[in-house]
Amino acid sequence: MLLMKRVVLVLSLLVFSSLSRAGDIQQLLQLIDYVGVDYGEAVSGGKVTHPGEFEEMQDFSQGIVRQIADLPEGSTRDKLAGQGARLAERVLAKADPAEIRSLTGEMRKAIIEGYKVTVVPRKTPDLVRGAQLYSERCASCHGATGAGDGPMAAGMQPPPIDFTDRKRYAQRNLYGLYNTITQGVPDTAMTPFHEMSADDRWSLAFYVGQLAISDEQRSGTVANFSDPKLAPLQDIRKLTVLTPAEAEREFGPAGSEMMGYLRANPEALFSNRSPLEFSLHRLDDVVTAYKAGDRDKAYRMAVEAYLEGFELVERGLNAVDSELRLDIEHAMTALRNQIREGVPADQLERSVIEIKGKLDVASQRLSGRSLSGTAAFASAFFILLREGLEALLVVAALAAFLVKTEHKNNMRYLHFGWIGALVVGFLTWWASVSLIEISGASREITEGVAALTATAVLFYVGFWLHDKTNAAQWRQFIEHNVRKALGAGALWGLSGLSFITVYREVFETILFYQALWAQTDEAGRSMALGGFGTAIGVLVVLAWLVMRYSMRLPLRQFFSVTGILMFVLAVIFAGKGVAALQEAGYIPVTPVNFPRFDLLGIYPNLQGLALQLGLLLLALFLWYGLPSRRKPAT
Repeated sequence: MLLMKRVVLVLSLLVFSSLSRAGDIQQLLQLIDYVGVDYGEAVSGGKVTHPGEFEEMQDFSQGIVRQIADLPEGSTRDKLAGQGARLAERVLAKADPAEIRSLTGEMRKAIIEGYKVTVVPRKTPDLVRGAQLYSERCASCHGATGAGDGPMAAGMQPPPIDFTDRKRYAQRNLYGLYNTITQGVPDTAMTPFHEMSADDRWSLAFYVGQLAISDEQRSGTVANFSDPKLAPLQDIRKLTVLTPAEAEREFGPAGSEMMGYLRANPEALFSNRSPLEFSLHRLDDVVTAYKAGDRDKAYRMAVEAYLEGFELVERGLNAVDSELRLDIEHAMTALRNQIREGVPADQLERSVIEIKGKLDVASQRLSGRSLSGTAAFASAFFILLREGLEALLVVAALAAFLVKTEHKNNMRYLHFGWIGALVVGFLTWWASVSLIEISGASREITEGVAALTATAVLFYVGFWLHDKTNAAQWRQFIEHNVRKALGAGALWGLSGLSFITVYREVFETILFYQALWAQTDEAGRSMALGGFGTAIGVLVVLAWLVMRYSMRLPLRQFFSVTGILMFVLAVIFAGKGVAALQEAGYIPVTPVNFPRFDLLGIYPNLQGLALQLGLLLLALFLWYGLPSRRKPAT
């Protein structure tokens, strides 16, 4: 009877595998872990100790070979095929359990790394919640303490797992437990718990995964965790995929002790998680939604994977590896385009695997280290200088304009704008850290709308100023009396332009500095503040230079230069506004072969370049094509 149930179990898994093509990699990992843990119950000292278990191990190893054959083609599958064949051969030869455990461990690692399986929780597992779920869902079979002696366990075949068994505990990894909770075990009382959220399943996996450890391990008093040799184990990915036995082999007895402590205290590894982990989870959601036929949801998830995850570390990564940062940005843009185009699911999944591989490389570039003092200083300096320079040029030009046209007494309108922008910017920062979390889409929409609004106003102001360089218009302007040329409405318009230009830059600077702050240690933050202060000093000097030398220009030439400056800034803001709305998913991205100049807001996509070209053509027409502009001066 037991053998029949095991055979049905194998067949069920294989049928499920064939129906889901790549077998669902989670199913394959479940089979591999099952063999690695249970083989020792079937063979010992080269002899079969349990015929039924041994026959099951043979069936499972053959099933693993078949599932590997269904995986996507590539070097990973080729490697796994060799390992799978070896596993089947060694099981048949009644190899030592330690050899089988080592081989299945290598296969697990190859699958996770080769297919970029996300093996970490989205947030800190809650052991209190896990205990509650265990009591409600598991204790009736596995017992109140996890010893497999629950009231429903009597006569159950196979019997419920004893989570307090130290020997089996040493062979189980947390991701394997999570996988079993998710998938269940076909034709047994262990049903899948799909109705549970992923967070709950992880909490339950962590809870049952620490039931066998001692009180000393829970308290962390057994081993010296400050030993630098144990540093690699203090990684959530290591924690979830290594078994305690593997940790002991790799790091010594202290490794096993640390494994027990971290299973019971997972919050120790979740205090400084990288936003890249959010991106990895969202990319999984992209594939799931796309395979389910929900392309709209897949697109939203792809946008969030960029905005809520990768974008938050872009600046730090740029300081370490700018080419990788740009490569990932392009790959994530291409993924959104693939979703729009409706490419085959297999093609989309391959793209996601490639992106996750790049994110892993980015994580390695950034992990285990904060930005150096020099990098923190440089990042803080150039962030503020770049963002502040755009706002400075607009405000300084407007201030010089008011002075040159004898409206210096109306300078307060300009001050209302930029000071108000700083105040609102500070309130935005305070709200983002104290009251609400500003989503990535909200950030990009705010930046995009502000940039495009500023584009329209700058273009109008630039045309108005340049228009005054026409001889007839110039004479009319002078005769009208420059002191009366600007009414209250126009002054408030300048105030509004001052506000929206400065607020956009303040808003973007706040976001960049929040990401920078999270990637620096105490010393790095001091250097970042130094970079911030230095940038302010440079901006003050530049403002003084702009004001001083613009005042020396004759009024007509000043209008011409300022008008051109306003137009250039309008083109820059147009490109950045389109790029922001593209990142938020509101405007499609059509890549073209064109140079990229971030500082000038020029990006290699059709939509942004088309708008910028349109502005250029419109300016040429307004300035040189209108009949009134071609009339000779009289």
